[in-house]
Amino acid sequence: MQQHSGQHLITAVADHLFKLKTTSWELGRFRSAIELDTPSMTAEQVAAIEQSVNEKIRDRLPVNVRELSLDDPEVEQVSGRGLPDDHAGPIRVVNIEGVDSNMCCGTHVSNLSDLQVIKILGTEKGKKNRTNLIFLSGNR
Repeated sequence: MQQHSGQHLITAVADHLFKLKTTSWELGRFRSAIELDTPSMTAEQVAAIEQSVNEKIRDRLPVNVRELSLDDPEVEQVSGRGLPDDHAGPIRVVNIEGVDSNMCCGTHVSNLSDLQVIKILGTEKGKKNRTNLIFLSGNR
């Protein structure tokens, strides 16, 4: 849960601060990686993202999960990659108060303080001219 919620937080902050879009992420056994649609990042960008996410953790922002019906007009306002054509039933939305609202079926912490801290270890060259942002969250 800590890694997944941490990914949502980093993704939202990277987009807000630098318009860096997440194209995928990997939950690794020892570390996690977020693939960003940029050929490179500066050390200043990495530091700014780490500082911002940890400020939000210290602010103890709540994380709420809710379900919307498929025909709810609010669905159009929620971020995400979209739904499969054959999706049926409610849509699960994860909301980090004031930071991000995203379609997601994963499990999450109930408050950002549960993440404890996020440490960005650095970046690596990714595939297709993208950058992997390597991070640890919580008990890792």
